[in-house]
Amino acid sequence: AATLWVKYVLMGAEPMQFDLHTLIYLVLAAAAMGFGYAAWNVGILHGNVTLLAGASYFIPVFSAALAALVLQTSLSLSFWQGAAMVCIGSVLCWVATRPKHSA
Repeated sequence: AATLWVKYVLMGAEPMQFDLHTLIYLVLAAAAMGFGYAAWNVGILHGNVTLLAGASYFIPVFSAALAALVLQTSLSLSFWQGAAMVCIGSVLCWVATRPKHSA
């Protein structure tokens, strides 16, 4: 963050302009990040760590889809194919590394 602020100052960029709409997005983003970290900590301390680790693979896909909605843009077919491959790969990895229970 500090590096980006230094770059912003040194490049002489236009001053930022904040309006109510921008501030609302900023507060909502900060709240989402704060609640996300809080939920992660609660999950690590008191939850099912295996489920939490599995869900963490899907969070970037959900985040990209939400960002595409907010920014009113579309994600390409190759993005969705790549996301599906990562998710399938994580599920296969989880299945392959589960402890075997003898009957």
